[in-house]
Amino acid sequence: MPTNSQQNSPNKDEIDLITLFVKIGEFIKNAVLGLFNIIGSVLIYLLRKWYYLLIAAVLTVASALILDNTTEPLYSADLIMRSNATTNQPIMSSVDILGDYAKAKNYEILSNELNQSLEVASTIKGIETFWYYDIGEDGIYDGIDTEGRFLSDTNVLKIDNEFVVRMKISDPSFVKNIEEGLVHYLEANTFLLALNQQRLSDLEAQLNQTQYEIEKLDSLQKREYYTNTEDLRQKDGQIVFTSEKTVQTYHNEMFRLLRMKQEYEKELKVYSGIITVQEGFSVPGESDNGTIDYAKKLSWYYLGLAIFLSLVITYREKIKDFKKSK
Repeated sequence: MPTNSQQNSPNKDEIDLITLFVKIGEFIKNAVLGLFNIIGSVLIYLLRKWYYLLIAAVLTVASALILDNTTEPLYSADLIMRSNATTNQPIMSSVDILGDYAKAKNYEILSNELNQSLEVASTIKGIETFWYYDIGEDGIYDGIDTEGRFLSDTNVLKIDNEFVVRMKISDPSFVKNIEEGLVHYLEANTFLLALNQQRLSDLEAQLNQTQYEIEKLDSLQKREYYTNTEDLRQKDGQIVFTSEKTVQTYHNEMFRLLRMKQEYEKELKVYSGIITVQEGFSVPGESDNGTIDYAKKLSWYYLGLAIFLSLVITYREKIKDFKKSK
């Protein structure tokens, strides 16, 4: 009898677990209700102090209009560049030097490096380079690392032969001049030029060797086809067959060599320069610092200021009493 009683009675651990889940549920419910109460109280307070919000909105619009009319407009433009002579890092570092000149407003040096007029160089307000990244290494670009989050992440693949150049400019009509100047600047780099000449020399040697291997394999295939009597299926007939395995091996090797030859020829003809502009700067239509952009940035500032002032004014008597009590 005692045994049956123990079996029918609920386990103490099960009761404790149920109680724990009930308490967790009550805590979550109370937290959600408390959050809704806080949000509701804040909204009611803001509605009662609507005139502070109106003042904040008027100040936001007025400040945005003033800034839009008194500051120099800035436009952003992106260029996609392929690194041919070497990996991205040396070329990106060279471009970043131009960004340092622009940041320091050293427009004379910038003009000389780009081989452009001082008028064109003085419109450049910033130049930055960014990596493409590939999550999962599936060969598909997942984005541009504008914040440098993936530079040291070993789980994310950095694309090492293409990158983005982002430029800030005050006059968008000069973007093509700056693009030409950027190409000139990199193509005139003596270190990168030496690397590229060595690359082209190696490609020529590889192409010649691959062509030699193709001719040798073609000659070997013909000789094997007509003289290899071990694989003959019809010795006395006019049609001569080699084994399927031998033919397949020849074809696979020949296709491999032809693909290699095509890659070498593409590198020599299409990507012969130090860099290749995959997609040039496009003329931007809207500025980055227009009225709407200023309004978005200033709205949070004036909203916070309005709420702060409304709290100070509403509870000024309590604030005075608090100071006196000290």
